[in-house]
Amino acid sequence: MENIQWMYGHEPKSLSDEWKKRIQTMFLRETGEEYSFQSISALLIPEWGGNMLLIDQNLYPAAESLLGLLWALPHEMDGVRVAAFVLDSKYQSCGWGGKAWEHLIEISRKDGKVSIQLEVKAENVRAQEFYKARGLTVIRPLENYYKSGLGYEMKGRIEASQIE
Repeated sequence: MENIQWMYGHEPKSLSDEWKKRIQTMFLRETGEEYSFQSISALLIPEWGGNMLLIDQNLYPAAESLLGLLWALPHEMDGVRVAAFVLDSKYQSCGWGGKAWEHLIEISRKDGKVSIQLEVKAENVRAQEFYKARGLTVIRPLENYYKSGLGYEMKGRIEASQIE
């Protein structure tokens, strides 16, 4: 596991088709969400410290080196919105998601952000528990947000207590 690490991510539109295919496959396998190359490229994710890719350095720069990603963006005046967060199932519950979250919170605080929000599928209870443990709560249901059904908007304050 010493060859696996989070590294800063690039803007989705700058990724090769090989990397977009890997992202597409990972989201479909892990979340059931379907993304086209166009929808990945169209994500307005800026290149900043809050975006990261979980990489197996032994396989990099091949697309197969991608084991997870966290894409977030500054949102509204003083917030951050998580646009995409996924880990290959082999790397879930191993601390990798928590490390990415801690980094995102640290970068967001340094940028003067005070709130964080995201959307999650209602059926993805495991992800909801992850976010609730980090201070987020369900704000409202999202009808027709996901093709597969109900989603939730979750939001929370960015506080020191979110870093464990």
